[in-house]
Amino acid sequence: MAILPRLPDLLTTANLCCGVLSVILATQGELTSACWLVFAGAFFDVLDGFAARALGGGTPLGAQLDSMADMITFGMAPGMIAAIQPYNALLAYVGSTERTAFDLLSEPLWMAIACAMVIAIASAWRLAKFNNDDRETTGFFGLATPANALLWASFGLISLGVGIMHGPMASGPELLITELTASAPAKLVLAVALGILMLSDLSLPGLKFKHYRWKGNEVIYILLGLGAVLIMLYGILAVPLIMLVYLASPIWGKVFSMPTS
Repeated sequence: MAILPRLPDLLTTANLCCGVLSVILATQGELTSACWLVFAGAFFDVLDGFAARALGGGTPLGAQLDSMADMITFGMAPGMIAAIQPYNALLAYVGSTERTAFDLLSEPLWMAIACAMVIAIASAWRLAKFNNDDRETTGFFGLATPANALLWASFGLISLGVGIMHGPMASGPELLITELTASAPAKLVLAVALGILMLSDLSLPGLKFKHYRWKGNEVIYILLGLGAVLIMLYGILAVPLIMLVYLASPIWGKVFSMPTS
C-alpha cells in the first residue's frame, strides 16, 4: 500500500471536508453556506473520478473512502439541511413555553427529524447497493446519491431566495418549492419518494463519456445542453427542473435508441 495518498484520495478528502463543514454550518443556522458546500462537495466528487481515470483507475482504498465521504456530504448534510429549518423554529418555540414531550407529537418537529433520517438511511443503503452492483458501469440503477443531495441543497437555497434568476415563468416553480420546503409533512413525503427512487432499479443514464461522438452520447449531450440553458435562465431553480428531465430520460431517451430505416 502506498505511503503517500494519491491525488484522487486527496480530492475525495476535500469532498469529505465539504460535507463535515456543511453539517456544522447547518446546525448553526448558516443554511446558505451549508447548501453551497454540498455543491462544492459534488464538484470534488467529479474531480476525483476524473483524476482516478487519468491515473489508470481507482483503488479499493479509494472506493471505500469515496463511499464514506459521499455518506457525509450527500447523506448527512442534505438531511440536516432539510430538517434544520423547522427544527430551529420549533426549538425556539418549545424552549420559551411549558410543553411536554407528548405535545411535540402534534408538531412537525418529529417529521423534520424523520425526513433527515430517511435521507441519511436511503443514502447509506444506496451507496452500499452501488458498491455491490456490478451492473452500474455506464449508468445507474436508481437515483444516484449526489443527485438526490443536490436537489435538497437547491431546495434550501430556493427557500432562502438565493441564487435564483427569474427567467420565463420562474415564479410558479419558485413558489411551489418555497411552500414545499416550509411544510415538514410535504418534505417527509418527498424524502420517502426520493428514497424509493434511490433504491429502485430505474435505469438512468450516467454522465461519463467513453468517446465524444454524438452517436451513443445523445442523452448526455441533451442533458448537458438543456441543463446549461436552464441554469442561465433560472439559476439554482434549474436544479429541480433538470432533475425532472433526468428522471424522464428513460422515456425520451428511447427515441435515440430506436432503429432507423
